[in-house]
Amino acid sequence: MKTHNIVILAFSIFLNLFSSSISAQNRKVNLKENLPFSEVLQMAKAENKLIFLDFGSITCKPCLYIKQKVLTLDSVADYINPRFVSVDYNTGEEKKRLQNVYHVVGEPVLLILDQEGKLMHRMYGKMEGDELMARFRRGIDPKRNSIAMDARYESGDRTTDFILDYMEVLHNAGEVQKMNHVSKDFLAGPLENLKKPEVFPIFFKYVEDPAGREMLYMMDNRDEFIKLYGEGKIEGKINKLYGMSSIKYLYGHSNPLEDSTYNSLLAYLSKSDHPKASEWLCYLVPAQYKFKDWSKMGDEINAIYRYNILKGRSGSIFKDMMITQYQMYCSDPKALPQAIQWCKDLQVGADKKTVDQYNKTIDAIKEKIKKGPAIEDTLDWQ
Repeated sequence: MKTHNIVILAFSIFLNLFSSSISAQNRKVNLKENLPFSEVLQMAKAENKLIFLDFGSITCKPCLYIKQKVLTLDSVADYINPRFVSVDYNTGEEKKRLQNVYHVVGEPVLLILDQEGKLMHRMYGKMEGDELMARFRRGIDPKRNSIAMDARYESGDRTTDFILDYMEVLHNAGEVQKMNHVSKDFLAGPLENLKKPEVFPIFFKYVEDPAGREMLYMMDNRDEFIKLYGEGKIEGKINKLYGMSSIKYLYGHSNPLEDSTYNSLLAYLSKSDHPKASEWLCYLVPAQYKFKDWSKMGDEINAIYRYNILKGRSGSIFKDMMITQYQMYCSDPKALPQAIQWCKDLQVGADKKTVDQYNKTIDAIKEKIKKGPAIEDTLDWQ
């Protein structure tokens, strides 16, 4: 009997501990909503706390992720609640007014203010709990927050370590224009300086213009940069930047000839000896005819296959993507049969399911041809 009572008592203690553990996991940041800012300032002074403002909306997925998955973490709540008066601005006139005051563009944007409402630190975009905590700790550090870093830059600090740190702060704040200004200023000297270890890290991490003078210089002196910093690092940056840019232009929503960067890129890569230049040109050359001359674009795509530039699976994926482009955007009945032929090409050697899928696509394209030229529906395709 005594043993039975001990077992019951132990089980009861376990349930109480388990229940306490569950309830302890329900802490979250005490976010008030859309308060008049005058009230927020009064609360901050009365409670001797800083101010945390969260700008988002109920339709913004990254905003909801932060509110539902990050600001509900115990560690985050335990850090923020004792130190901040926290307010979520998701709608209303006060949100619009404060967005103008603090130059809030995009969502989500998180701000740390002092008790007087003066900006201390800015954060932008989706982030996980550990990222948010790191940014908050920086935000309350008077030597490392956004305002302190701005002041240090304005005072003339141009050391590599500082610029790298400052660029990360600007990146995390979504300050793209300021980032571009800082990097341009830092790299404004002779291009030979890019090879220097005190300059190269800024260029490598933050320059993303494939037709800019820095990238073209590295391309022209690729072998020297590889000797200095390794083939993996140099080719990795080149492949990422030029590969992404090439695809972007072919799959975009407008003809790229109006973009000066596109024209520079096309001209440069047409003369480049880089091993992947031909691959990138497979995207860039047809792109110039998109929305202008679909038949000519199709001829360029066919030439890519005639000369076997894109081989194997990469070639099949490319042709499949071109079918999608024609099906979605092309309204020229004379050009659409080219997409039908690509469907037939991809049916060769394919399994029954794939063959059936392309047959459905062929039927849809034929129906489009019957209807003739038409104004296409606006498509938000990304």
